[in-house]
Amino acid sequence: MGSPAGERSSKVDEIQHRVSLTHAFELAITEVTQGLWQTVTGENPSYFANCDSCPVDRVSWLDAVGFCNAFSEREGLDPAYLINGENVHWIRSNNGFRLPTEAEWEYACRAGSLTAYSTGPCLSADQGNYNGYHPLGHCPSGMNRGEPIEVGRFPANDWGLRDMHGNIAEWCWDQYGDYMNERVNDPSGPLHSDLSQRRVFRGGCFINFAPKCRSAARQALDPHKRVDMLGLRLARSKGKK
Repeated sequence: MGSPAGERSSKVDEIQHRVSLTHAFELAITEVTQGLWQTVTGENPSYFANCDSCPVDRVSWLDAVGFCNAFSEREGLDPAYLINGENVHWIRSNNGFRLPTEAEWEYACRAGSLTAYSTGPCLSADQGNYNGYHPLGHCPSGMNRGEPIEVGRFPANDWGLRDMHGNIAEWCWDQYGDYMNERVNDPSGPLHSDLSQRRVFRGGCFINFAPKCRSAARQALDPHKRVDMLGLRLARSKGKK
């Protein structure tokens, strides 16, 4: 997990270290769409609205965990979160939908790759929705679409996941913090939220330059903030249904 020191545009908070994931999990093939959000909640918060197949945007971290619980209840699953106002506790043994941990997200994004992207050392504008005028290093430049597009339009990574690089950035469960420079098991940060701390989001988005769309790239934001480049992808712990 993280980037090697020689990776172009790597940051000091991406120090490479070994992580073991000991709990099986599932991750959605695409980001949550506006259509699904509308079906579950009866509303659409997106700035880039009126596109059922586009990813939902302008979603805060608190909105995201609330949606996970609402969708879980709709599907007859045990909600992953105990939410009391701004107090959020992750019940790790429950089988409902949730946000991936930062380690789970990067593991799934890489799909076994060790390069800057799951696509290799470069990400073309035909492989992800980002500001193609600003590729990584000397990689070829491409188009800048300037807005999110329908999910699943780009080739999948080797594990069948789409839009892990660009389109809409995706909330993770973790609070932002420095990595420990040692082997760790199942890093997730505290199971109980501290909403004074920023939360991690991953993947980059349609307005980002290529460096922020790298597999190891990390960003963070106040969990109350809603911005038009940030949504979510659902995870689920494997267990009883």
